[in-house]
Amino acid sequence: MTTAVLPMLVIAAILGRAQDPAPPKNTTTYVVVVNAKNAATETGDAAKAVVKKLFLKDLTQWPDGAEAKPYRRPDKSGAHDAFQQLVLGMSDAELARHWLRVKNQDGTTPPKEVDSDRMVLKYVARYPGAFGIVPKDAVKGVEGVRVLIEL
Repeated sequence: MTTAVLPMLVIAAILGRAQDPAPPKNTTTYVVVVNAKNAATETGDAAKAVVKKLFLKDLTQWPDGAEAKPYRRPDKSGAHDAFQQLVLGMSDAELARHWLRVKNQDGTTPPKEVDSDRMVLKYVARYPGAFGIVPKDAVKGVEGVRVLIEL
């Protein structure tokens, strides 16, 4: 009986070593930044709800009346994926259908795409109603912006 068990143990050990370890999880923390003068005081889910409506252009102004100026990140970037999943709660197909629908209804287009963290921060610091998503580490030492939501 031990001779039959030994080969099975060897095979199990070999198969156990052959499996790839789980890929490392993305440990980047992203934040939604707004202009430092933005009067938004919402937090948590309430802040996410307002940002979602502003990003999707269902609303055009912040609660204090400032004109919203959302900036998006390139599709398939970590920042875009985090924002789409954790703030918008939409799939790629749902988001594409949204923009197609509003474009056909009234000509509304998606927010301007910005490739670099530095440029997002520059635009957000410049315009009172602006907001975008960047890695949390990118905000350190940058004047003119503040974190509204940490994802």
